[in-house]
Amino acid sequence: MRIAFAVAVLLAGTVLGTGQTGAPAARYSLDACIQIALQRNFDLQQVYATSRATAASLTQAFGQYLPGARLSANYNRQLTNLREQISIVNGVPIRGEPLPNTYGANLNVGWTVFNGFRREADYDAASNLVDAAEQDVRFQRFLIGYNITRQYLEVLRTDQIVRARRENLALSRATYDRVKALYDNGRAPITQLLSQETEVANQEVSVIQAENDHDLAKVNLLTLMCVDPTQDAQFDPASFPSDATSLQVEEFRQQIGTEQNSVERAINARPDIKAAREREDAASSGITSATAGYYPVLQATGGYVWRNFEIKDFDNQGQWFVGLNISMPIFDQFQTHSAIENAKLQHTQRSLDLLRLEQQISQNVRSAYLQLTAAEKGLDITQRALRSAQTSFEAMQERFNVGGAQLVEVQQANTQLITARINRVTAVYAYLDARTYVEFATGLFGEL
Repeated sequence: MRIAFAVAVLLAGTVLGTGQTGAPAARYSLDACIQIALQRNFDLQQVYATSRATAASLTQAFGQYLPGARLSANYNRQLTNLREQISIVNGVPIRGEPLPNTYGANLNVGWTVFNGFRREADYDAASNLVDAAEQDVRFQRFLIGYNITRQYLEVLRTDQIVRARRENLALSRATYDRVKALYDNGRAPITQLLSQETEVANQEVSVIQAENDHDLAKVNLLTLMCVDPTQDAQFDPASFPSDATSLQVEEFRQQIGTEQNSVERAINARPDIKAAREREDAASSGITSATAGYYPVLQATGGYVWRNFEIKDFDNQGQWFVGLNISMPIFDQFQTHSAIENAKLQHTQRSLDLLRLEQQISQNVRSAYLQLTAAEKGLDITQRALRSAQTSFEAMQERFNVGGAQLVEVQQANTQLITARINRVTAVYAYLDARTYVEFATGLFGEL
């Protein structure tokens, strides 16, 4: 299942502002952002390269079951002492021309029959490491999707805050126009006009700060996507449903189940812990491989050897051979003992890494559930606060229009309203972020 849980916030409208002058701004949906990041992410490219190298190691380990063959040839020429050669054969001296050239060829084939199960252990370890590398790739892809999703939500959150700030600024300017009209007609003191002018200026500063936060959020998202962060980009809020309702909260709770069930699911399903288990198994095979130093090694050999002063007579000067070699370790200066202890150390480290990861996953799930609970409470509180602030502001605005309320009361009601709206936006996106965290921590994040 894919980030279908995430929803946009209360004030979702059209997409972000228009692009810069010139080419139209690029428009990204959440899925597009994730796919681009999966294609361009530097860390993922490195994990892919590691996976390919690990696969090559498995091929090498399989090659230990096959015979090895080597063909070599040599040529030598004598440069000095090229005098006529005299050989004594049956007491008779025989003169011969010097033979300065020497040719040779060797074909050697060897096959390990038994080496104390080292070959089998090395293959098992390589196979485990290949599986671990595959899980590393999966986890890195999940991590990219998770980070992109959270940052995408941050972009939409800051966009909604910008919209709320701009709408509040428009209300403040409308109030300023009303106060100015009253002042021009002699029905309002100069202090009210100056007070509202200050209020408008403060709201303008808030808009600028909100716009800057939104721009920074977009830059961070584009950087995560590994694309040009200076480009003008729009991000589509239609990637999400429109609200976080009580029904959605309840359905998600039923989906994730209890915290203990989520911990068990995460420990069984998350790719990072699967990779850790594979590495622990590989380290266990390393102990078997090191123990092979106490066993004899049996090797079968064969081949062909040829040497002559001319390139001919391969049938007369060459020799075919086969052989069997066994070597028994008697005393190796404790090298095997040291190798075994080092292998046990590696296994202990991998086991501890696995235990640490299990503990970290339990902590992550616990933190995710606590964050989700707090976010659910925030949804209810901010919904009630927004409804009350909206009603209070509308009533105060009506009273001010008919002269039944002071300007300062309108300003206070307006401040409460914008605070409630921003708190609502923050609460909705905090809930969406908490859901994302829960899905990732518990292993519910879908395949990417």
